[in-house]
Amino acid sequence: MKVGGIIDISTKDIPKRSSMVIFTVGCNFKCKFCHNKYLLQPNVGREYTIEELIDKITTNSLVSGVSITGGEPTLHRDLPTLCEQIQKTGKYLSIDTNGSNPQAIEKILPFINRVALDLKGALNQEKLKIITGVDVDISDIEKTIEILNSSSEVDFEIRTTYVGNLLTNEDLKDILGYLSKNKFKGTFVLQQYQFFEGVGEEFKKIFSKPEHDLLVKLLEPYKDVHLPFKIFLRDEIVGYCNFNDI
Repeated sequence: MKVGGIIDISTKDIPKRSSMVIFTVGCNFKCKFCHNKYLLQPNVGREYTIEELIDKITTNSLVSGVSITGGEPTLHRDLPTLCEQIQKTGKYLSIDTNGSNPQAIEKILPFINRVALDLKGALNQEKLKIITGVDVDISDIEKTIEILNSSSEVDFEIRTTYVGNLLTNEDLKDILGYLSKNKFKGTFVLQQYQFFEGVGEEFKKIFSKPEHDLLVKLLEPYKDVHLPFKIFLRDEIVGYCNFNDI
């Protein structure tokens, strides 16, 4: 597997767990605000055998979980084998995905504990192309959500990064409406976009960071509303918090 980096200990990637984070190389989206753009470079990272990765995981006694992120992990053919071997270690396994590869999700489903799906915006073809830079097959994302929402064994988080120049109140309304209509039963997280060096200096002024008060205002209409899923806010003020507790 082509890996662009490994963080030995993280407390941010899996809620309430310390985890090792494995960054896979390559992605089929081209989001300009992505802070992991270095993972899209052809010469970044190096090949690891499954055995090498498992050895790193099993010898790390300080973590109880493993997060595989990217890039887009489901593009790697050996992901199912890696997930199966990680399951045997007893570590809690979380996968980050953009939801574009439901076939891969089906293959790894028996071996994983959690999926965090980055829903870039409302499921609108034109809007998603503006955000991702590619033509997105919406039916693939819908299929991935359906597969994961039907599994009682997997913790399922859908998260949307709110970029001030790209998303609006209507987009959030459409996303939450879609999830409610389809009886999503996991956790929805509204994330604050923040500039990181990986985004690229030329984009620093193009994409704006929404302030905490704006994010609260966006979510306020849904507070204490009966929904089949929980809503969390993740930003620099509250960290990661159930919105009903704010």
